[in-house]
Amino acid sequence: MTIMASTARCLGLVVLLLGLTTPAAAVPTAPELGHAGRWLTDDQGRVVTLHGVNLVYKYPPYFPAAGGFGENDAQFLADNGFNAVRLGFAWNAVEPQPGVYNDNYIAQIEQTQQLLARYNIYSLIDSHQDGFNESVGASWSGFPDWATFTDGFPLQPDPGFPLVYFLSPAQNQTWANLWHNHSAADGVGLQEHYAAMWAHVAQRFADEPYVLGYDLINEPWPGWDYPTCFPQGCPHFESSVLAPFEAKAMNAIRRVDPTHLLFFEPSVTNDLGTPDWMPNPTGDPNAGLSFHDYCIGPVDTCVSNGLDRAEADGVVGLITEFGATKDSARLTRLADRFDDNMAPWLFWSQAQNQTPGHPQEPPTGPNLMDPTLVRPYPRAIAGTPQQWHYDSATGTFTIQYSARRVDSGQPFPREARTEVYLPQTNYPNGYQVQIQGADIVSAPDARLLQLTTTPGQDTVQVTVTRR
Repeated sequence: MTIMASTARCLGLVVLLLGLTTPAAAVPTAPELGHAGRWLTDDQGRVVTLHGVNLVYKYPPYFPAAGGFGENDAQFLADNGFNAVRLGFAWNAVEPQPGVYNDNYIAQIEQTQQLLARYNIYSLIDSHQDGFNESVGASWSGFPDWATFTDGFPLQPDPGFPLVYFLSPAQNQTWANLWHNHSAADGVGLQEHYAAMWAHVAQRFADEPYVLGYDLINEPWPGWDYPTCFPQGCPHFESSVLAPFEAKAMNAIRRVDPTHLLFFEPSVTNDLGTPDWMPNPTGDPNAGLSFHDYCIGPVDTCVSNGLDRAEADGVVGLITEFGATKDSARLTRLADRFDDNMAPWLFWSQAQNQTPGHPQEPPTGPNLMDPTLVRPYPRAIAGTPQQWHYDSATGTFTIQYSARRVDSGQPFPREARTEVYLPQTNYPNGYQVQIQGADIVSAPDARLLQLTTTPGQDTVQVTVTRR
C-alpha cells in the first residue's frame, strides 16, 4: 500500500528525529520464537498464534512516532489482544546516500520496537516500499533516489499506485535495474547495498526482546517480466531472480543476527492469487514465508497458496498483510478463513491504505485496527492444533488440539499451559467453558483462559460461550 509523501513536513519533523528518547522502563524479557514446520513455536515448544497489525509511516521522516504513535497506542493494541506488529522502515531513510547510514533514524524505529516490547508485542522489522520511489510514480519514496535508474524511460503513463506497476516504462525499468544489480554511483551493486543496509539495521535488533524477525522486502515487483506472472505465477522470476536477491540479504543478516526468523516474500502478483513458486532463498532452517491476501472473488487462493508453499519448504507461513478495507463483513470472512486454516496474521488497516486519493491517517489507536478483528484465538497451544473456530454471531469459540508436541510428537509436561485469549468486548458478561481432556487453571472470566492437559488425555476439546 502507498501514501502521498509530504516534503513540507520533513523539515518540521527533523527535530523529532534527533530529539525523541525512549522513556526509562524495565527491559522486558521474552522467549525467542522459532518454528516447527509451518508453526511458530516458543521456547517451551508451544504453538504460538499471532494476531497483529501493520505500522508503517510513509511521510518524512518515515517513523511511527513522528506520526503520533506512542505509549497510549501500544496500550490500545495490547488491550485489544494484538500481540504482533509489522514495523516498517524505509531504505531511503536508513541509507540516504550510498554507504552512508542514518543511525538516528534506525534508533527511532528501535525505540518504537522497544515500546511495543514493554507491552509484550512482537515486532516484525519490515523493509517497506510501494512503487519504489516517487520519481517513478510511487506516492512515497520507500527506496532511495540514488538507487532509482530509469535509463531515460518515460514515467508516463502514470495512473498512480498500484496501476503504475503495469503501465509506466520508468517504473518497470527501475525494477529491472535492481534485478540486474545496476551499480550505484560508488560502483557497488544495488543488491550489495541492499544486503549491507539490512545487516546494519539487523545488528540494532539482534539482542532486543520481542523481535519476531525480519521481513526482507515488501511486495517486490518483477518489472518487465510481469506479464509472464499471470495467471500461473512467476516460477522463473521467483526462483532465479528474486530468491538470489533475498538470499544476499539473508546471508548479510545472519552475519550479525544468527537467531531471529528471516521472512522472505514472493512477488506482489501473489497478493492477487497467482501460484507461489518462491523457494527458501538460502535454505536457512529458521525462516518464514511472508505473504499477503488481497484475493478477490469467491475463491481465495492466497491463503492456501501461501500455507502450501510454506509447508513444502518447511518454513513458517505468516499472513503479513490483508484487509485495507472497512467492510466488516469482508473482514469477518477473512478472519474466519484464517481461523479455518489456523493461520497467524497481521492486518493492514484501511487508514494505512495510501493511494493518491487517500492520504495516510495518523498511525494511532483505532486507525491501526478494526473492532471486527478483535476475536478469541489461541495465543499458545501446549500441543498440536487440529482446528479452531469463532462464531461472531453467537460468541461461541471452539478449539481442538492434540496434547503432543508439534516438533516431536512427545507429550508436554503436566504444567505446560495452553492460553486462549477471550476479549472482554466479545464476552461482556463473562463466559462459560465446556472442556474435555484438560483442566482450567486461570481465574473465572480471565481474559486469558489457561488450561493444562489432564493426565492420560491425548486430545483436548474446548467450547467457550457467552454467559
